[in-house]
Amino acid sequence: MSSPDFLAADPFAVPDPAKRVRALFGLRHATHRCLVKYGEALFAGEQNLCGSLNAPPCILRLPADCQPRALAVDEAARFAAATLYGFDEEVTAAAVTLGSRMVDHTPANTTPDAYRALTPRAEPPAEVGVLRWADGVGYNPAGVPLIACHWGRIPEGIWLAWWADNRVAVRNDVVLDGWERHQARTALQEFGPLASTRIATTLRLGTPADASTEQRVVPPDEPPLPHDIAQLFGLTATVLASWALLTSGATRLIEGQPTQLEAALDINAGLPRTSASLAIGPVDQQILERLARRERP
Repeated sequence: MSSPDFLAADPFAVPDPAKRVRALFGLRHATHRCLVKYGEALFAGEQNLCGSLNAPPCILRLPADCQPRALAVDEAARFAAATLYGFDEEVTAAAVTLGSRMVDHTPANTTPDAYRALTPRAEPPAEVGVLRWADGVGYNPAGVPLIACHWGRIPEGIWLAWWADNRVAVRNDVVLDGWERHQARTALQEFGPLASTRIATTLRLGTPADASTEQRVVPPDEPPLPHDIAQLFGLTATVLASWALLTSGATRLIEGQPTQLEAALDINAGLPRTSASLAIGPVDQQILERLARRERP
């Protein structure tokens, strides 16, 4: 069965950088709308299926029946406040490669359930942000590529969550479950280009002896099952490497502001104005190598 055109083409995979910047504004608007309209139901379904939510500590301290709505409101607020970033294919590949080189992780010797990673200092480029990679940097349990993440400061550190490619998820529903074309189109229109996942963590940034070159990243107090820990560290490493690329001058940034139409749509949705930056190659190999060696660029 052939895929419908709107499922076959990734709107972010276009050669024109300006169109990719436009796609970032659309991604933010659509995902915020999804969280406001469907977030509580989506997170309640996750809670019922898994027995609990993966959420920031402040959410988990609430009564269980209050958590889905609180998490939906919390995540929607992060998307509303987010600065937007995108990577082209070359920068995405550099982030994955750098992440694999710059993280050295081993089980901590304090408790058997605590894990620790030492990385170069990689501060996020904004307090709250959304990052869209050109390609998948991992997969959710259903095998759908993870193409985006968002983050925001919380009292315990930085809340970080990954998003899957909803276009691929819906295409799988068409092929495997026999969805009709109109069902697929409606799903994309209603839920947007990103599909929520349970893959998320709190980054707790410690202060090692030499805080100028390293930081300690500790996953949540209740980490995933052991077979998922390697994936979580790999994904976290890619995000930290992405932050390092954005803040080190290793790439060229193409910046954009919303069009009048995009700004009007955001105002109607109660979204504040934001900006978007697309990181494109070529990547400065000298800076990349210094980052991999845990040196300042």
